[in-house]
Amino acid sequence: MNNVITIVTGIPRSGTSLMMQVLKRAGLDIHSDNNRKEDDNNPQGYFELDAVKGIVKNNSFLQEARNKVVKIVAPLPTFIDLSEKYQVVFMIRDLNEVLQSQEKMVQKNQLDEREKFKKIYLMHIEKTKVFFESNSIPFITIDYNNLMHQPTVELTKLIEFLSLPSKLDDLLPSINPALYRNKNEN
Repeated sequence: MNNVITIVTGIPRSGTSLMMQVLKRAGLDIHSDNNRKEDDNNPQGYFELDAVKGIVKNNSFLQEARNKVVKIVAPLPTFIDLSEKYQVVFMIRDLNEVLQSQEKMVQKNQLDEREKFKKIYLMHIEKTKVFFESNSIPFITIDYNNLMHQPTVELTKLIEFLSLPSKLDDLLPSINPALYRNKNEN
């Protein structure tokens, strides 16, 4: 991999943990401390690294992420060390589904604030994409909804982008439609 850091990003509840599962299954080394354990919301795990929470003040943990995959939710990738080399998997998901999933996770109806959250998330997504583009950081967008409905299409794109040695059949078992529980029915 030549000291390249692979970042999996997206707003919370957009499928970043699922993508980490896929990449682990592909044989990539995951940079995670496993402090946040799996639960009913992410029964396969979160694959988080606590150091990411402090990235605004200290991004030195990225040196340990060379040739590994690290999950950094948007817009935090805008604080990465630009002297490192990166490739990025950017997860996107229908924002109504994201908000439903978050509400279920925190067990709180936030229906009256959904439009505000949508605007904030759209801003985070756009800010992060512009950052990658303006710094010539290669990234691929993987649509969570398509990944659930057409996994072969999205996984083929992923395999090609990351030049994974894995075959499609190796990665398909990571996609579990039974865990796609917060669907936009509109």
